[in-house]
Amino acid sequence: MEETPIFGRDRELATLRASLVAAAGGSGRLVLVRGEAGIGKTRLASAVASMAASYGIPVARGHAVDDPGMPPLWPWRRLARALPELSRVLSEARPDDSARFAMLADAADALVAEASTAGLLIVLEDLHWADRTSLRLLGHLAAELPAARILVVATYRDAELSELMRAPATRTVHLGGLTRGDVAGWVRSAGVADSEALAARLVDSTGGNPLYVRMLLDSGEETGELHRLVLSRLDRLSARSRDVLGVASVLGERIDPALLAAVTGDEPSASLDEAVAAGVLQVRDGALAFAHALVRDAVYEDLAPSVRAELHRRCALALAAGGGVPGRIAAQWRRASGVNAPAECTRWATEAARAATAELAYDEAVGFAALALATSEEKTAELTLGLARAEFLAGDTAASLDHCRTAARLAEQSGTPDLIAEAALVITGMGDRSLLTAVDQLCATALRHHPGEATASRLLARRAMAATTTGHGDRARELSATALELAVRSGDPDAELDGIHARHLTLCAPQFRDERVVLANRAVELAGTARQPHAELWGHVWLVDAALQAGDLGEVDRQLELIEQFAAARQHAVAWWHLHRLRATRAALVGQLRRARECNETARAVAGRIGTTAAMGMYHAFQQGLAQLEGGIDEAAAREALDVIERVGDIPLARVYVPVLHALLGETDQARATFEEFRAMPATLEAGPTWAPLVAQIGAVACLLDDAEAAEGVYEVLSTLEPHFAADGSGAVFSTAATPQLLGDLAMTCGRREVAAEHYRLALEMNARIGARPFAALSRLGLARALTDPATARTLATEAAAEFRALDMPIRLAQADRFLKQIKTEEQARDPLSPRESEVVDLVAQALTNRQIATKLHLSERTVETHVRSVLAKLGLRTRTEITAWELTRRA
Repeated sequence: MEETPIFGRDRELATLRASLVAAAGGSGRLVLVRGEAGIGKTRLASAVASMAASYGIPVARGHAVDDPGMPPLWPWRRLARALPELSRVLSEARPDDSARFAMLADAADALVAEASTAGLLIVLEDLHWADRTSLRLLGHLAAELPAARILVVATYRDAELSELMRAPATRTVHLGGLTRGDVAGWVRSAGVADSEALAARLVDSTGGNPLYVRMLLDSGEETGELHRLVLSRLDRLSARSRDVLGVASVLGERIDPALLAAVTGDEPSASLDEAVAAGVLQVRDGALAFAHALVRDAVYEDLAPSVRAELHRRCALALAAGGGVPGRIAAQWRRASGVNAPAECTRWATEAARAATAELAYDEAVGFAALALATSEEKTAELTLGLARAEFLAGDTAASLDHCRTAARLAEQSGTPDLIAEAALVITGMGDRSLLTAVDQLCATALRHHPGEATASRLLARRAMAATTTGHGDRARELSATALELAVRSGDPDAELDGIHARHLTLCAPQFRDERVVLANRAVELAGTARQPHAELWGHVWLVDAALQAGDLGEVDRQLELIEQFAAARQHAVAWWHLHRLRATRAALVGQLRRARECNETARAVAGRIGTTAAMGMYHAFQQGLAQLEGGIDEAAAREALDVIERVGDIPLARVYVPVLHALLGETDQARATFEEFRAMPATLEAGPTWAPLVAQIGAVACLLDDAEAAEGVYEVLSTLEPHFAADGSGAVFSTAATPQLLGDLAMTCGRREVAAEHYRLALEMNARIGARPFAALSRLGLARALTDPATARTLATEAAAEFRALDMPIRLAQADRFLKQIKTEEQARDPLSPRESEVVDLVAQALTNRQIATKLHLSERTVETHVRSVLAKLGLRTRTEITAWELTRRA
């Protein structure tokens, strides 16, 4: 079949040419070309490839195929044949279960690097058949395109690509049918008479679809149905060729002659040549393929059902014998005939799920695991467990939990307790209370069957984490201690790491710092031998928290450097996120407020790419911490934060920020109303991961609202702790530096000025020692307010104002200036005389005459008389003798 001329696509070609030029200049684009089957998407993509070749821009092409067994990332693996670095990234072993993001990011980086010299055109065809992992990689690349020399042209019929469409570099092209004028031009170019009339009839018959138009022109007909047109071509072929094409249609749109030979038992070359001559097949990208997917569909649908099923069986056997991809073999068995077909489908689908998981294609793993379970004659615990694992990795936690419960029930019925334990251990790292309760119940069931030490320790560790999150801190610490003891005794490093994780979580409160340091160092040590290399990251993050609590910023910096090394070596997205957010925390602590904001924004960008809700929540928590430090918040930012909190749900540490935000906005009534539920809470909370930050925030709101009763309750709880720097061990979001600062604020709110002054003095010493400039300034201002000596208070407040000015903290500066003005007003109230009048009174008390005073002060005698009259009036006195007595009394 000759190449279809391009008619009626001038606007689309102009869009693609402009996009190619922009990409060559460093402003990359993603052009999504949408249209029905046969509309000319491939022809348009080929035209762009020709343009790129004329500009000297390399081209890489990949395509998805209509085959349920297509390996994950197939379109990218196809085009990677021309891109060695991308091929290396896609084939690299990734032992860490959390490495999918890193792999996709590495692949995008490899493509950007490949394009840096000469540019790059990437053509991806038939995205409607693409696997989810392939689409995720395209999403990663789309985010990098604005600053890359890459044009991606992707074709599809109908698919959910809304996320890609929202990317800044995305453009869309929707191909519709050709007009009568377009078809008339095409007909004229073929030398057909009466082109206008024929074009009208063709458009009416085909809707302007170029494939249909071409087939009607080739057949010499003016109307007809595609299926019949294809079959009429087959009628002109030999019986042998029709048989070969039938087998080929079962195998897929693209044709592998060697595989065809294995299935048919004969050399198919002559038959394939005959099909090419008839226009049923064509050479595409150096390989044979059906002229169009619709042609392949027509051939496939014309097979008798029994013949089709038998061919699927033969294809499955041939693929298996030739070392074919498990998913493709499973897909053939799914449609095959024979009593063993379901069992074989289950077998190969299970293998395909494992392979997809190894390649981090979790969505595809779910599909294969579900197929394995659906085709199995017996719904076993093992197959159900396989589906649960795949669903959890793919992010469908609710479905995973349902299948974990089913697997545990089936395992109990079949007497396989090990599988009960495995079902309980599928879901990890989740903080939702209802989910943790469900996992806790599974663990309790598994423990009743007396598993070995290593397994028992992991189950107890999960139970400890659940107890911590559901508010049973003492029980959680008990369980975690037992879990860690069992794990160490078992000698299993992975079990020990699970125990460490649980134990550390249960000890995430300031009073347990020393034990947390030991656990963190042990996690780093074990990461090299266990199957959990990310445990090294946990250890370093925990050690940052511990160093912050101790006020050891040198150790904080050392641990941040180690996190950076880990992130760079593994390209670990979560590690980069921790690094940027902790740098923000450290910068804010020492007053580098602009850098703190920049680091927090970078952390937010990484969190957005990871897609983790909790990470985004921590971004807003940091913003609110910064707002509290600075003394105010922009209304738009506050409203955005309130919207986020509303979506978070029933988490007290998130909800407590509602009254904080209302108070910062000056909405006192709303702040008091939303604070009511927290006022008595500190006395009822057990020490745990959120205990310290939650109680501290309750105290901060009490101070903002001048709520003495609530402040007293928080003071009673926090004053029992040794002085330290704010960081509880659960992953510091924002450090408010020396904890005596808050105790001072609470004491002042309760009216205990002397107690407050002692706390502020200690806070000032601690904050100044570590260079926590904004917090030291707050300590100075707090101490100034607590003191009764106006001179010392004025000095402290002046120093605080200077620091606030240097740190560009205008709201706090205004507060310090108002306090200085208040001192001045109070001094004037105590002593109504001006400085000059005070000098005159002092000399009057020395019995000097007005003339002597005038000489001494270099004033006129009349001016001195005026000052004396003013003094008498202000003090309510009548004579100079009374002035002398007043001054002597004041001196005494």
